[in-house]
Amino acid sequence: MTQGPGTARVPPAQALPIDTLGAALRDALCGPEHLGSPEVIWSDGGSQILLHVGKLQVRTAGTAVLVAVDTESAEFGVAPLIVRFVFGNDGGPASLVAATDLAAFGQPQVAARWGDLFRDVIWAAFARLIEVKSGGQPPGGIRVGPDGLQLAVQQPFSVADLAGSHVRDLVDRGLRHPPRSPGGHQPGEDMA
Repeated sequence: MTQGPGTARVPPAQALPIDTLGAALRDALCGPEHLGSPEVIWSDGGSQILLHVGKLQVRTAGTAVLVAVDTESAEFGVAPLIVRFVFGNDGGPASLVAATDLAAFGQPQVAARWGDLFRDVIWAAFARLIEVKSGGQPPGGIRVGPDGLQLAVQQPFSVADLAGSHVRDLVDRGLRHPPRSPGGHQPGEDMA
């Protein structure tokens, strides 16, 4: 994983294996009243659908995380509902942003009716799990791998020290003049 200024690798014990991610997503889909249930019924605006959360699948492919669940309804029988999140691939702050498809995959009417809600619940659970696993430190990057996710957290740092280091680097490379002293003179300048 690429480490930038202010980031450090989370110890392996803080990695997010696929099974941990899947369990958290199943819990989110069930809600607190139905934790551990293999099935849950979602109701929205007079419509209902059964989610077979016990069969939820989470897979990674490159920098993508795919989440699929079987749904069941009187109109469409059993039909899959699938969402995909594609993360940046450098492991730095850009990897904290995910792109997703305009619509969920699966049976078109099921995806059109329930896909946005499914995607939103999955994303909220995913973001919350990363927040918890980051141990209270701001996340610095996510690396998607075949066995799960590796998190980088942002270590605390002084903005003043970072700015001073940046200015010294620019001076050392000849891209900037040294800062003036409080009296308005350059360091080493004769004060006649």
